[in-house]
Amino acid sequence: MAKTEKKTDKPTSGKSKDASAKDDSKKKSEKKSDKEKPSPAKYGNQENGRETFESIVVAFVLAFLFRAFEAEAFVIPTGSMAPTLLGRHKEATCEMCHFHFAFGASDEIDDSTGYFNSGRRIRTALCPNCRFENPVKDLAVFKGDRILVTKFPYEFGDPERWDVPVFKYPEHPTTNYIKRMVGLPGETIAIRRGDVYRIEKDRTWTTLRKPPSRQKVLQLPVYDNNHPETLLHESGWPKRWAAVAKTGEVAAQAQRKQLVLGPVAGWSEDTSGWEEEPGTHSFRLNAGQNSLKWIRYRHIVPTTSDWEQVTTEFQPEPLHFAMQDPVGPRAQLITDFCGYNSYTGGNGDPRDDYFWVSDLTVSFTAEILDATGELLVELNEGVRCYRCRIDVATGKAKLISVERLFNGEEKVIAEAQTNLAGADSYDIRFANVDARLCLWIDDSLVDFGEAASYPLDDSIAPHPIDEDLIPVGIAGQGLGVRVSNLFIERDTYYRASRIDNDDDDHFHWRSDDEHPDPDELRRHLTNPEEWARLYTGRHRDARFTLAKFEDLNENGQLDDGEDFNGNGRLDLDEDEYLMLGDNSPRSQDSRVWPNTRRAARRHAVPRSALVGKAFYIYWPHARPFMNDGQGYANLVWSGYHQELTPNGVIKTDYVDNRFPFYPDFFGMKRIR
Repeated sequence: MAKTEKKTDKPTSGKSKDASAKDDSKKKSEKKSDKEKPSPAKYGNQENGRETFESIVVAFVLAFLFRAFEAEAFVIPTGSMAPTLLGRHKEATCEMCHFHFAFGASDEIDDSTGYFNSGRRIRTALCPNCRFENPVKDLAVFKGDRILVTKFPYEFGDPERWDVPVFKYPEHPTTNYIKRMVGLPGETIAIRRGDVYRIEKDRTWTTLRKPPSRQKVLQLPVYDNNHPETLLHESGWPKRWAAVAKTGEVAAQAQRKQLVLGPVAGWSEDTSGWEEEPGTHSFRLNAGQNSLKWIRYRHIVPTTSDWEQVTTEFQPEPLHFAMQDPVGPRAQLITDFCGYNSYTGGNGDPRDDYFWVSDLTVSFTAEILDATGELLVELNEGVRCYRCRIDVATGKAKLISVERLFNGEEKVIAEAQTNLAGADSYDIRFANVDARLCLWIDDSLVDFGEAASYPLDDSIAPHPIDEDLIPVGIAGQGLGVRVSNLFIERDTYYRASRIDNDDDDHFHWRSDDEHPDPDELRRHLTNPEEWARLYTGRHRDARFTLAKFEDLNENGQLDDGEDFNGNGRLDLDEDEYLMLGDNSPRSQDSRVWPNTRRAARRHAVPRSALVGKAFYIYWPHARPFMNDGQGYANLVWSGYHQELTPNGVIKTDYVDNRFPFYPDFFGMKRIR
């Protein structure tokens, strides 16, 4: 099915695009002199009192830091690195579940003029937690994160995988980009099913695992049980977390009129073990249970039309997402849904999620009431599931794999001692990401050694099955425990987009690069077997080869004979790197760059293009207060967006900056 091509990343203020280098005490005055260069976006084309104040703050920060090391200030205009770095965006608190979330607003700025484009104004946004469509047109809009980039790491050492560097965009070397470094010199990188691999010389594939500290910041929310869909539940909609038992019963999942959810993957609701404590979003298991008693997460995602059945008075007009059919409560696969991109207006696409994500993380608080038994956490992934068993009396933990194809026998992967021992309250986080199991107790990573990174068995197809409709479970046996603060996240899913080196010279990104009919996949998310059948054999991997200067022979060629240009030589005199954006569905990164320069490898970034390493968010957007947290616009230091019309530049009624405001100190942090 043909897809409409959309340009997503925008030119930025100053000279940059994904990260704009800028001396905040100077006004931007450079003009476009070359038709091939992107026009600078002015973001309102004006300096006002608030920006003057921010510039003074920036000047003081740089004055103190420049003594210690070489640094430069940049501003992030687009959302290609969200959620790590936010570009121009808005923030909302969902009217239904009260979950707070950010979503992109850089589309509102015209690429060529830098002025506000009223035809692209963001109107509504989907809550990533409950999928309610929130009216957001009049909410405050914020400029992107301002960051410090240190230059000395790459002057005195080599870049490391998973760094976040600023570099010169190969197509326009005067433009700065910021991405995450994934491929290193001499490697062949592959993207398959959302994960990143290195293809070795013997043709084996090695999973490229993110360090646990960076893995944590790259997670995206799936569901926060502290923010349930209360209004739907009051109407009979089933809750996502429930006490269940394996009964083997098979029935239709949804009965639309009664809003009843039948058994899912053979699991039915059960009242013999866990009890949900009213009004607390928590579950309690009393001591004395002789068998494992379970609570499980069912991925029941309401559509906008489902919400419309019970919340007509809340719905924005017009109802932009009404094309989603009211299918009732049905469990489906967890996908690469990205709330940052799910809005109406601009280039937002609320239905841009097609691909199954199996790399999950669950976190919760466990209050041990009777420390005499065992606590178990389970994450499903196709025919495999991974468990962590913790003896709450001794604190000993075991990582376990279960192969359902082999009678469900447990295999111990690794063991370690934890500080979870005895009656107390513990924060637990268990992750299955990048073919590695991680356990944190009270935010401290438990050391299981190298065994926690498990090898993948290529003989077992990594397809979803019915158990992936209920991907997370928590069980207890012989103990008293209260579980609360249940929160599920997913890993970044890198889409396998790629442009052939000799293809057209215009940027495009399309979901059908990975699969020829993604909309068909989406229609079968509630049927894992059919989804797997459609995906298998039709999906596409993306591969990228990078050159390493020291691997060239005396003729300037690679010994393996790959990736030569028409003359049999490499257009290279230095090392090359591969860069990917954290917001994979909306990132113009190494996968899809144009190639007007006719490079031998359009995806490669040469070492000489590296500017520095992103180090610190020193000024996230300031937070307005008063007037319900929206501030005021009718003050000297506030302003309105300007729009370029056939009759000249006009001031709109769309507030640009708001006053009063205060710095977001909690958003100031090191970039990982």
